[in-house]
Amino acid sequence: MSKLQCSRTAKACAIVLLLACSYAAGIFGIYVVESADSAFSSSWQDTQETWRALAHRNDAIEEGVGLYFQLQALKQQVANGEDNVLTQGDQAYLEGELDRLNREFDRKNTWFRYRLMTADGKQLLATNLVEGESFAQVVKRPYSTGMVFSVDGTEQQGDTAGAHPAQEQYRLFLEYGLPEQVSEQIQDEFYEASVLYNVRKGSFDTHLTGFLNLSAVALLAMLYLLWACGHKAGEERIVLTWQENIFLDLYLFAMFWVAFFLCACIVVLGENVIRRYNLELTDICLVGAGLSFMALMGTVALSLRTIVVRLKAGVLARTTLLCRVVGWTVRTVQQMVQTFVRNLPLTWKILCVFGVYFLFTLFALDSGLSAFVWLCLNVVILVGLTWWSISLHRLREGTRAITSGDLDHKIDTKYMPMDLRLHAEDLNNISVGMQSAVEEQMKSERFKAELITNVSHDLKTPLTSIINYVNLLKATEQTDPKAVEYIEVLDRKSQRLKKLTEDLVEASKASTGVLSVNREKIGMCQLLDQALGEYGEKLETRHLSVIRTVPEEEVYVYADGRHLWRVIDNLLANCAKYAMEGTRVYVEVSRGQGRGVFSVKNISKEPLNVPAEQLMERFVRGDSARSTEGSGLGLSIARSLTELQAGSFDLAVDGDLFKAVVSLPQYGG
Repeated sequence: MSKLQCSRTAKACAIVLLLACSYAAGIFGIYVVESADSAFSSSWQDTQETWRALAHRNDAIEEGVGLYFQLQALKQQVANGEDNVLTQGDQAYLEGELDRLNREFDRKNTWFRYRLMTADGKQLLATNLVEGESFAQVVKRPYSTGMVFSVDGTEQQGDTAGAHPAQEQYRLFLEYGLPEQVSEQIQDEFYEASVLYNVRKGSFDTHLTGFLNLSAVALLAMLYLLWACGHKAGEERIVLTWQENIFLDLYLFAMFWVAFFLCACIVVLGENVIRRYNLELTDICLVGAGLSFMALMGTVALSLRTIVVRLKAGVLARTTLLCRVVGWTVRTVQQMVQTFVRNLPLTWKILCVFGVYFLFTLFALDSGLSAFVWLCLNVVILVGLTWWSISLHRLREGTRAITSGDLDHKIDTKYMPMDLRLHAEDLNNISVGMQSAVEEQMKSERFKAELITNVSHDLKTPLTSIINYVNLLKATEQTDPKAVEYIEVLDRKSQRLKKLTEDLVEASKASTGVLSVNREKIGMCQLLDQALGEYGEKLETRHLSVIRTVPEEEVYVYADGRHLWRVIDNLLANCAKYAMEGTRVYVEVSRGQGRGVFSVKNISKEPLNVPAEQLMERFVRGDSARSTEGSGLGLSIARSLTELQAGSFDLAVDGDLFKAVVSLPQYGG
């Protein structure tokens, strides 16, 4: 699973799949919206296309009625002898327009049926029904509207009660509608609406299925990308990108407006496709809507990705500007309140609380006598609380002095309340006991250090003689093979004893802090390379491959070069002795938070049957059988030397995985 999370090929395929499916889903979504009206309508006459066509026909009839009245007005002018060249031109234009409208509304050219009557229904003015044909029989869904025209052909809008009384008005009533069934005999806009209804109703399920399937695939690709985001081959931690360097709220604010713009583009382009405003641009708008939906899904994916990466890395709050501002405000106010309360003497705290209590209860009293009794009682309570608070303050000051290390300090118990006096006496007795225990412990530590030093010194003299005589024996020619073997055993054991003696002395000095520390600027990477050069042959003999990871720039730490060298030497020696043959040893140098960090990881050849903390104790090794040569002091010495340099030494054990981490202050950090 980790390989799948870190696979660049899989991520690239998921991105392509997400964008491609989003593009296709956007186009299918436009088709779904376009055909939804037909899919959820019981008849083709309930669709938007039919309603728009009916509204257009209604407007055309109103336009024709207006033209008719204008033509009648012109004819009246001609009859009165008021005509001229312009009047004749207008009359010809009006007659041509009326002829065009008559042809459009002829029943041979349209399925639209209508009848125009006076408002009282007594006179039929115009219709395209044949003689004797029933409007109610032909049109099952009739529509009607009223119209008011002046004598000059101007249509009156709204309430006409206030119109000029001298201007004659005509009130008309229009009924119109469509037959239930239309055919290809007349291929007008209503026939096209019925055909489009059938096509869209039949294709709705296909479009919806395509949209849902493509959206599901795009969603799965997005979920994979969110699951794999932040993971990179060769990196154990979550990898942050430039997106995570931007404050989250600012990033999401920008992404919101990008998404808003893309949604507006989808709506505008999709409406142009659905409404067919411009047939020549329909295909272009459809492609644009698909691309806009693809970009919208990409925007959503990027926004979710940066949120998920920040959550995985645990930096969501730190990389959010609002959280930083709120956190800083809360911390500042909290510190101010704590500082004020901490610096306010206990006596004044009690006085403030008492003052609030005094004012609150004073206004709750009714009579003057009860107020006097209450006042006397509270004065006595105030005196007692003040006495108790002063004694408690003395007790706290004495406790603070003892905990700071002044074991000779004695708390004055004179004039203290009984409970506080008993507590103060117990603290005085504790300080005496602690001082005795500390002195006893220091004496024991000094005794152990002196004992180890003296014993080691006493061992060195005979050990040196043994080593010298062994060297002399090795220089002679021995004919007996057994003698040669015995000399080799003596040489190996004497060298081991010498190393153990030196380790004992060094461990004793390191634990007691006797060693001198000369801290200076040390290049940790350079020191590691030198150590690896010396241990290269030993590690190769054990078939151990070293995986070295260091930054491009040198990591300088503020440490003692001799002691740091011994720490690295002990850790590499530990790997050479206890790592499983044929495995890899990972050494890494890094920097962060003002510290230089050196870590070593390897697989133990023997089960690590002790906890990590116990491994750093003296004379403890991970292999309980003690089948290898070693003193069990290497890790203890490394930790002591690291702590002498103001560093930290940590071990982690996970099954057979052994990891040691050395952290030292960075030079100038």
